[in-house]
Formats: sequence, C-alpha cells, structure tokens
Amino acid sequence: MDFVGNLNFVNPETQAEGSASQQREFFESRFNRPVLIRDARLTQGVIPEPKDATQLLTDGAGFLLVNSPTKVQNWTDTKEVAAIYYAETRDLLQQLLPNAVVPPTGSHTYRNEQFKEHFWENGVQYGPCATGVHNDYADFIDEHTGKVIEKFSEVQGMPQDKRLIGINIWRSVSPKPLARLPLAVCDRTSVEPSDLEYNLNPNAKPRPFNAHYCKPNDAQRWNYYSAMTNDEALVFTTYDSHPPDGEVFCPTLHTAVPIPDSDGLQERESVEVRFFVQLPILN
Repeated sequence: MDFVGNLNFVNPETQAEGSASQQREFFESRFNRPVLIRDARLTQGVIPEPKDATQLLTDGAGFLLVNSPTKVQNWTDTKEVAAIYYAETRDLLQQLLPNAVVPPTGSHTYRNEQFKEHFWENGVQYGPCATGVHNDYADFIDEHTGKVIEKFSEVQGMPQDKRLIGINIWRSVSPKPLARLPLAVCDRTSVEPSDLEYNLNPNAKPRPFNAHYCKPNDAQRWNYYSAMTNDEALVFTTYDSHPPDGEVFCPTLHTAVPIPDSDGLQERESVEVRFFVQLPILN
C-alpha cells in the first residue's frame, strides 16, 4: 500500500543556527513534509533468495529486499545475535556481492520505540527509530567547488587502493509483520547532488566525520516495504569511496516514517548490521 508520510528533512547544525524566526522558517519548510511513499514490495518485489545484486547496490537504486530467514530467536540476547546473526549477515552479503571481500562484523544496532537516545553497551548500539532523513557516512566536501577534500574512508583509516562500499542490513524483528515506523529509503538515482548537505555526524566515533542530510525535492522517489517479516532483510548502500561516475557519492537516504492511522499497533523493533566491503577500483 502506498501512503503519504510526513518526512523530516533535518540538519542538526543548520536548523539550530540564526534567529528564532529563521529557525522557525527552517522547521516549517523542512519538517513534516508530506511525501508519497511507494510500496516497493509491489513495484520492486522481493528477491526470493540471495543472488548477485552488485549492479543494483553499487551503481543503481541502492536498495533491495531479500528473503533471508534467520535462526535468531531472541533479538534482545546480544550473545545470541553475535553468535548467529553476524555470520548470517556476512554470508548474505557475500552472496549479494560475490566479488567483494566481506570482512566480519563485531557489532549491531538494536532499535525500538521505547529508546529516546542513542547509547552503547558492551559493544552494541541501542537507539530510537530515527525519524530524520539522513545517511550516516559522508566525505568532507569543499563548499565552493563541490569536490571531495577528505574521504570518509581516509578519516577511518581504511585502505585507499580498494573501492570501499558501505552496506546496511536492516531487519524488522517484531513478533508480527512490521506495522509501524517502517524504514523509508530513497532511490539514490532520483537525488540531485544539490539536494545533499554535509555536516558532522553527531554519533561519529572515534574521529569526527560527516553525515549526509538533504533538502526536500519533489523529484526524489521514496519507498518502503509493507509488512516486513523477520525473514526478510532490507539491504541498502551507505557509502562508496570510488563512485563509478567519478563524481561525489550519492547515498541511499533513509528515515523511519509514520504510517497514517498506525497508532496503537504493534511497536517497531529492528536490528541493523553494517559492513564496509572491498571491491577493485574501476578504471
């Protein structure tokens, strides 16, 4: 089912700048913006089993939903998630990007509607459902030339002789199919470079790095997958150190979005695991 959802085109730095009237103008123009959210389950479909999706993830729309059953039973048991799910997600990603070097992961993020702030505990991140349009990893850009000054991969000390691709594997872990606050993802081919804004990620560790924020634009194509089950994985691209066109990387922007008339339904729980895989640099 398609629906019109209210998106928040946040920018933590600029929305706090200026006079009270300027801040109010920012909020009025960029918060609670009605946007058509297409049901990608109907338009894009679900990949029935993992297969090579390199083109889609690295050069295309930047997201997909794949049937990927898990053996995890208790998503709040961090030891169980680490023992089972980390290997499951690595295997899944290796099948989706068969030519990539996929390193193991050592952490995950658990979200539900009861959390109000982000925090870390025993290497696991906990947090609320993020209701602002963003992407977590961005390069430092010269505001006059629009060129990359320093890559996120450089800031993080990653190899510079490889193409580094950031991937997020997002899963609804509610007992029943997802009914509230799905993750909306924007087709990255519909985002204009001038839509993107670069400011520091407030959760960056250990060194400061940028995140992407975004201006609203009616040309952007926003999507979600209705009634996601915990046997399905939403996979999307969050970084590319060497975009194929040689220009600045355009991410898969994303945000939690309220579904109209979903108050009182089963609350959202989700788990995400993040990877940075290596591919050869394109000539």
